[in-house]
Amino acid sequence: AMWGMYVANNVRIDFQCCAGGIAFGVGAVFYLLYNGLQIGAVAGHLTQLGFIDTFWGFVAGHSAFELTGAVLSGAAGLKIGAALLFPGRRGRRAALMENSRVAVRLLYGAATLTFLAAFIEAFWSPNRGVPFEIKIGIGITLWCLTWAYLLLAGRGWTGKGRRGT
Repeated sequence: AMWGMYVANNVRIDFQCCAGGIAFGVGAVFYLLYNGLQIGAVAGHLTQLGFIDTFWGFVAGHSAFELTGAVLSGAAGLKIGAALLFPGRRGRRAALMENSRVAVRLLYGAATLTFLAAFIEAFWSPNRGVPFEIKIGIGITLWCLTWAYLLLAGRGWTGKGRRGT
C-alpha cells in the first residue's frame, strides 16, 4: 500500500516537473525549485529539532533515485521548453517533435529511478532494524553509483580513460 502511495506521489512530482516545460520551461524550473526548497526546509527544520537519525535515516536510501528522477523529469520539461523558445531554423512544431524524442528518453530513466525510489522508500527506509550508520552508508553509496552512472555510462569509458584520449 505504501509503495503505491510513494509511486503516485513521485510520479505526480515528476509529471509536474516535465509538463511544466510546455510553458516555455518556466513551469519545469518552478516545480524543481519549489520541491527543492520544500525538501530543504523540511530537512533543515527536522535536523534543527534533533530528528537527525529519524529523518536522514529514512531519506538516505531512496533520495539518490527519487531526486535524480525528479531532475531528469525537469530536464525533459526544459528540453520541451527549449524547443518552443529556441527552435533554430526549424519550425516550432518540428523542434518540439525532435526535442520530445529526447525528453521521452529522459523520462524512461526518470520512471525507472522513481519506481526504484518508491520501492526503497516503502520497504527499506522505514526499517528501524537497520542501524543509522548503515542506512547513511548505503545512501552515500547509491549517490556515488548514481553519479558514476550518469557521468560515465555510454561515454566510451574503457577503464584506461575515455576512448580517443
